[in-house]
Amino acid sequence: MTVKQKILIALILSSVTFGASAAGKLAFINPAIIIEKSPQSQAASKLLKEEFLQRETSLRAMAQKIQELESKYQTDSAIMSAENKKKSEDVIIQSKRQFQFDQKSLQEDVQSRRGVLLQEIQKSISAVILKFGKENGYDFIFTEGVAYADEAVNVTDELLKELSK
Repeated sequence: MTVKQKILIALILSSVTFGASAAGKLAFINPAIIIEKSPQSQAASKLLKEEFLQRETSLRAMAQKIQELESKYQTDSAIMSAENKKKSEDVIIQSKRQFQFDQKSLQEDVQSRRGVLLQEIQKSISAVILKFGKENGYDFIFTEGVAYADEAVNVTDELLKELSK
């Protein structure tokens, strides 16, 4: 490491130390609890259930029908002709394939919709955090990373100038 690099690192560390000691009001939020308990998240969960209720009900009915077909096949297979056995087996196999396809399709659609709703919720929550931070005079609000930082304590531009030297 060159002398110039060591001096640059020392300057950066001292400015970070100074910035941390000059920091004023700090806060922490638990994003998992906010996502779980926020009214926006609860409304999104309710919306998801309502949106996909009909398809879930249809899948349950399909599963019940398959069980009935299998039960009837087991009961009647001893007295069925080979041709009727084959037809019943084919119907059961096709029904199971369709069920698996529909089930997977539903899961993918629910996951995709959940992702879209989660992004909307996160945007909404971020806006609230920003407003809350400004209105209450916080310099930092931490989550796993930084959720809000007051521009007065933002040293990004100064750091970029130092790195350009």
